[in-house]
Amino acid sequence: MAKIPGNLVRSLRASGAAGGSRRMNTWQSVRADVLERIRSREWPPGELIPTEQELAASLGCARATVNRALRELADSGIIERRRKVGTRVASTSARRTVLDMPAIRTEIEGMGAAYAYDLNSFSIRLPTEAAARALQVSPGEDLVLVKATYTADGRPHCCEAIWLNPRALPPLTRQDVERRSAHEWLASQVPLTHGRFSILADAARGDCARHLGIDEGVPVLTIERTNWSDSTPVSFARQFYPPQHRLVSED
Repeated sequence: MAKIPGNLVRSLRASGAAGGSRRMNTWQSVRADVLERIRSREWPPGELIPTEQELAASLGCARATVNRALRELADSGIIERRRKVGTRVASTSARRTVLDMPAIRTEIEGMGAAYAYDLNSFSIRLPTEAAARALQVSPGEDLVLVKATYTADGRPHCCEAIWLNPRALPPLTRQDVERRSAHEWLASQVPLTHGRFSILADAARGDCARHLGIDEGVPVLTIERTNWSDSTPVSFARQFYPPQHRLVSED
């Protein structure tokens, strides 16, 4: 019979003591419980966490429910899963982005063009499904949404919508992003330890199409990026570039 490491036993007992006879009936509630233990450093970076079976028994739910919650956290880079090894909290100090995504200001000025930033809107609202998933929050939690347009020599260069989690950040007001981008504000306020991004083609719609000066439905280069501070995702951005834009990376 395999012996369970002492730290895992303590974790399982702590969960039972804190929750009494509670049951975790949804994968979202299991994800929130695991995420809270990681953020509180009960499970620090690099630590092996309990198995799916152990978590299911401790939380009073099905193993499939735990599996779904852990898959979501693994997809977001918060935990790392290895077959026959187990699940560990991601060691963020050893992580790096695969592609260095510079600030849009740097990108534009690197082209030899004049940079300009225009705040389109600042609002507090419920997240989209993609934003809630990326930031690991429930669909009922208000987030900050900042929309902006960047121009190069007066021509539309990029349209951006960025969601920020106010519970994980210092207070943010519209005035904070009137003259500088939300990314620049974010970088000045919290230590961003790592990020994850996706590159895809999407159709320009609504305000995005209008600000880029193109028809709705035109395919545009789209970059999605989530930024973390340690194990907490703090921002989720979607950046839209007009047709013919080229993304260049150098090693």
